[in-house]
Amino acid sequence: MNRAGAALIALATIAAAPPANPADQITTRVAGLRELGAAMKAVRDGIAPPEVQTILVQQAARQIVNAAGQMPGWFPAGSGPAPGLKTAAKAEIWAQPEKFAAARDTFVAEAAKFQMIAKTGDAAAIRAEVPKLGATCGGCHDTFREKAS
Repeated sequence: MNRAGAALIALATIAAAPPANPADQITTRVAGLRELGAAMKAVRDGIAPPEVQTILVQQAARQIVNAAGQMPGWFPAGSGPAPGLKTAAKAEIWAQPEKFAAARDTFVAEAAKFQMIAKTGDAAAIRAEVPKLGATCGGCHDTFREKAS
């Protein structure tokens, strides 16, 4: 392997490495979830007009799938509620990892399904699928996220 190739691999490894301390892990998680929320808003905005804005919805669906794929790395051990750490993530995420993983996996599967439907451009099918996608978000928020005050 040449030096350039080795350097690229080293950079990729550094970029992919999770943040080392819990506060940084929470910051990374919050940023990812905000991007996911923005993509969900773009979907809602894209289906609001009488004519679905297909390209907007397709782009947002891709962002949602990408975020869903990153979610497993957003909740590492030690990044939950603790003194001095501000997070809306409930301790149940780490106390009930199988239940959390199941809810997350349901969202990941629904995100992939939504993206496939969005690719078809079928406005009726897209509109019908959005509430299902939103419900999988709620499945986590209801159990694993503190209510906003």
